[in-house]
Parts: sequence; structure tokens; C-alpha cells
Amino acid sequence: MALIHCPECGKEVSDLAVACIHCGYPLCTADLPARYALILVDPGPNPGKTAAILHDRLTLTQAEAQALTEESPAVAVQGLTWKEVWDLNDVLRHSCTCKVVRDRSVWTPEAVRDTAAVDLTQEQSRAWAEQAAGPMTFWKTVGAILTALLIWTVVTWLLASLFHAF
Repeated sequence: MALIHCPECGKEVSDLAVACIHCGYPLCTADLPARYALILVDPGPNPGKTAAILHDRLTLTQAEAQALTEESPAVAVQGLTWKEVWDLNDVLRHSCTCKVVRDRSVWTPEAVRDTAAVDLTQEQSRAWAEQAAGPMTFWKTVGAILTALLIWTVVTWLLASLFHAF
């Protein structure tokens, strides 16, 4: 076991830790898809409408949605995929001010306020790459083996032709 520095807060944590014990930043994300949180920054001119949208779109009661609009900035929802956060942000952007951030396991009031928003259009290419980089299926494996055999055959034939020419 070794100590490494957290990329988010800079404090020392174990290299075996799943998340930083100080700030909650996820450390073992190599094989996990990116997850996002949506932070409600300002409920907008009509907090009732924002609360209604939160109630309809999320698993919140009307009272919880109303409380969320009153205590903004606050984390509205966590653990969303790129597609989920894109859709929710698209609905909410007409009635309130939200920011999309990379998710953490622990949210302090300072982190809610200070965490920089991510650019969803740039994150789209990452999300597509994560989808495409899924595990090798049986047929992908068969195709890779056949491609390798074809390349080996062509290279062997070219080398044999080259050496027989001399």
C-alpha cells in the first residue's frame, strides 16, 4: 500500500482507496463510466415551477422539491449518466440556473458552491467513447482473430514474394 495525492484536494490517501477520504473525489474510475451531479444554483423567477419540474423528473416529493429550491445552491441529483444529465438539464434550463459537475461521493457546502461546471458538449465525446469501449463480445473476438490471421497471411506472402525475387 502506498500513499498518493488526491487530484482534487491534494491531500494524501491510500492508493487502494475507492474515493478520497477528505473530499470524496473518486479515485478508481478507470473502468467506471463518468457520473454527473446536477446542482441547482438559482431556482429562477418562479421557484414553484422549478419545484414542479424537479418533482416530476426526479423521485422527490413536492415538499422535498420545494425545500431544494429554497436552499440553493444544492445538489439536486447525483449519479446520472451523460444522457440523463443532458436531458434533465435541457428541461430545467428554461426555468432555473443549474450547473452540471462530475459526481462525488461527498458534497460539502463549499464543494457545491466552488466546483466548476463541465461542458456537456465536450463530455459527449467521452460518453460515446465509453460506450464504444465496452467489453469484447464473442463475435468481436472472432473478428479480431480473423483479422490478425488475414494480416499475418498477407505479410507472410509479401515477405515470401520479396525474398524469392532475389
